[in-house]
Amino acid sequence: MGLLRVLLVEDEPIVREMAAEALKDEGFDVIEAETGDAAALLLVDADEIDVVLTDVRMPGKMDGIDVAVLARELHPTIVVIVVSGYAPQLTERLNSLARPPLFFRKPYRTSEIVRTVRQMAA
Repeated sequence: MGLLRVLLVEDEPIVREMAAEALKDEGFDVIEAETGDAAALLLVDADEIDVVLTDVRMPGKMDGIDVAVLARELHPTIVVIVVSGYAPQLTERLNSLARPPLFFRKPYRTSEIVRTVRQMAA
């Protein structure tokens, strides 16, 4: 397997920057999107994305769950990790998906995300 490509979807610039840097430092190829709508375009146009790491609440029409659903529709074997600091009814929405994504509550440790990405993509 070559370089793993991670689509990082996060609307908070500081959080996105920290997560992207941690993933890049571990050797991942990181594509960043600040909204679910931008992520959807990248999912459609990208050659290959191995992992989607997405926040749930974002501006725009698509939230992180919508991104997870689209990612799985377009790339059935893709690894999806969802993060959120606000989670009412989130568990129900995640569990209603055919293959529920992994979930991390914010604030999360970037080292945990990196380890999980490595394990899931192996």
